[in-house]
Amino acid sequence: MHKLTYLVLIILLINIKIVAQTVEPSTGVEKNNIQLEFETLFSIEKKESQKNTSWSLPNILVRYGISKNIELQLHTPFTKERCFENNLLTSNVFKFDEVEIGVSLNLWKQHKILPETAIMARVISKTNRFSINKLGNIISLNFSNIISKKISLGYNIGTSTNINKETTGFYILNVTYEPNSNWHYFLENSRNFTFENTESNCLGTGFGHNLNSNITIDFSFSKSLKNNMFYTGAILSWAINTKKS
Repeated sequence: MHKLTYLVLIILLINIKIVAQTVEPSTGVEKNNIQLEFETLFSIEKKESQKNTSWSLPNILVRYGISKNIELQLHTPFTKERCFENNLLTSNVFKFDEVEIGVSLNLWKQHKILPETAIMARVISKTNRFSINKLGNIISLNFSNIISKKISLGYNIGTSTNINKETTGFYILNVTYEPNSNWHYFLENSRNFTFENTESNCLGTGFGHNLNSNITIDFSFSKSLKNNMFYTGAILSWAINTKKS
């Protein structure tokens, strides 16, 4: 039954405007605008008698449009991790280990079937000590296609290298249905991989509501197709015009 459910969701995903989801947008924020994205994510992973939980407190992503096509980015992830053995708490750790600084450049707009495209690059650094030899990076091409007035497709492909110089590839595919200007619904598949194996493969769904023209809230639910892991989270996005009189 579970396999049938996943198959139906995947078929829908392949055959169906991206607002504050895991997928990175191909369009940056407008010039002189700051967009603040506050994300909280809770995950549970079970391995035999062990259960690991992780909770972001939240992650904060700051986007700033310096021109029509260029956006600066700052990402500060805060995480609390807990480990249980036979339902007993064995560790409780708060982490703020890394910070990401980057830029997104819009290359061109959509033309017929040619997707709107942006390239994004971020540098990852440890927060307690800066070292050239301990820098990671995230590089991705971000695409989007408007399929109809209510349906759009967003997808990313790229690589992520952590501060230990371990590199994985990734892709994210997101389909969003927006029946009106207030609500939107999405399906999303994300996967991290190396040449040898799949590191993670998650299928998620969710919905969002535009509280006003500047503030949007999204809720998401995701299940790992590789491990016994479940995620749920929310993102609040707030756009601020710094030049508004």
